[in-house]
Amino acid sequence: MKNKRRSCLGPVSAIAFTLLLAGCATESPDEIVEGYAREGWTKVAVHGKPGPIERHGRLSSETARSVEASWVDRGRRKTKLYSQEREYYLVLRFFREDGDQFAVVMRKKK
Repeated sequence: MKNKRRSCLGPVSAIAFTLLLAGCATESPDEIVEGYAREGWTKVAVHGKPGPIERHGRLSSETARSVEASWVDRGRRKTKLYSQEREYYLVLRFFREDGDQFAVVMRKKK
């Protein structure tokens, strides 16, 4: 009886882990932004054209004087600098399926 239980746990665990990973991979940009908002960040700006994404990245620093947001619109890279004199900035970069990128800029009080 013990062997049967052990043999069932392996596949069940693997299926549960796969579903967990699939759930994480399907997070939308809005869900990601909402997650940071729950941590006290406020959305400031969106640069570029939002759309379906393949992946995303995060840029932030508590020691840098400024943070640069960058995005790609129709194949052209664009940037904007955010000074961290009074507030901290967080840039979420989203890599779209078509090769372009968009950025969501968030801020938090020092």
